[in-house]
Amino acid sequence: MHVAGKVFLGLGAVLLVLGIVMGGLGGRSLEDVGDVDVEGKTEWSGQNGVFSYDTDDQMMVFVPDTIRCDEFTITFENDSGPTPTEMDRCTEDGSAPEGYEDDPDGWYHMGTFGWTESKGDYTVEASHEVRLLPMWEVVGEEIAEAAGGFLSILGGVGLSGCGVCFLVLGGILALALNDPKDATQIQQPPSA
Repeated sequence: MHVAGKVFLGLGAVLLVLGIVMGGLGGRSLEDVGDVDVEGKTEWSGQNGVFSYDTDDQMMVFVPDTIRCDEFTITFENDSGPTPTEMDRCTEDGSAPEGYEDDPDGWYHMGTFGWTESKGDYTVEASHEVRLLPMWEVVGEEIAEAAGGFLSILGGVGLSGCGVCFLVLGGILALALNDPKDATQIQQPPSA
């Protein structure tokens, strides 16, 4: 087999394997979209206390998924009095908030706080322990994770395609080109 055929076959195999691995990692990254690390992203947790709202980001309210939606209440109050909190509606049986299917495992997203509220200290009173997460920070990270997974899959498909092309070209070169042979020299003895 000619050296060019060996090189192209080797490159094709390496690119094909890299493309498959890259596409698989991208698929795994896409599967993780929506699995928010609620405990890691928590800005404030508790049932009652003072929450210092010092950002322009909305805060998502999460509770463990063992809490029934129709039994959950929360109020945020500052010097101006109670502030309206946008809570999700409950399902018909009241066990979970509507749209709970896309919530992180073990958690329910019950609503948001901070759409029009001013910065400052708020007294939080809830029927159960809550966790407050910055909404746009979390959503931005999830979008970036989805885009990274999608681009990784595209890159994996491209590398795999290049690998297949190199394998085909290497096969053609292996069949079409012959190894260079050493030139044969014929020596004639001197004639008398």
